[in-house]
Amino acid sequence: MIKSQEEFYQKMTSDFLFPLKLDDESLKKIVEEKEKSKGSGWQYIVKKGETLWQISKKFNVPLSDLLYYNGLSENSTIKTGDKIVIPGVKPQAIIVGPVQKFAGKFVSALKEVSGFIIPTSGFNWGKKHGLNGTDIAAPCGSEVYASQSGVVVESSDGWNGGYGNYIIIRHQNGSYSLYGHLSLRIVEIGDEVEKGELIGYVGNTGYTLGATGCHLHFEVRGGQNPLLK
Repeated sequence: MIKSQEEFYQKMTSDFLFPLKLDDESLKKIVEEKEKSKGSGWQYIVKKGETLWQISKKFNVPLSDLLYYNGLSENSTIKTGDKIVIPGVKPQAIIVGPVQKFAGKFVSALKEVSGFIIPTSGFNWGKKHGLNGTDIAAPCGSEVYASQSGVVVESSDGWNGGYGNYIIIRHQNGSYSLYGHLSLRIVEIGDEVEKGELIGYVGNTGYTLGATGCHLHFEVRGGQNPLLK
């Protein structure tokens, strides 16, 4: 485990993390900045079977940074449920304060309805649009959970036809659930997720309206959407 700035400096230079020639003062400043921000960043909960290398690839963070910011070494092991700091990764927007009043019914995350669990807490519009979808108004940065166990078949950032950053999960009964307008996705294609597992955070990416556009677009394809009126 790295115990001092000097050891960190030696490790970084030996790993060729600074391919350009830098003077000692510049290197010292970089190390000091990393030391100041150590322990800061977004906390990710380790999923079953994940390794540090897989997490570094998932979030496009150098393994050496992941180790340093968490006080770990290359021989360290992690287990399901551990919290790992991901430097430089955070939801795109956080709205602090209460959700404004919306014309809808408040629903609570993780409550089971007709075999599904409600993916986030907020005000459910309950009006069908898209492909069997509804909107749940909630602050950006609110947790989004898998409504049913399954395999992630789509997970992408961008406009995506207005869905913004979105995830699609295929379930064992042949149905699919979609989660749109996310600020941050934390699962990728091929990941197996359990009902109620954290998969992302509410956002306003894609086609949303105005400053109050933070919401989750939730669809069920090939089955009944329990949140539709």
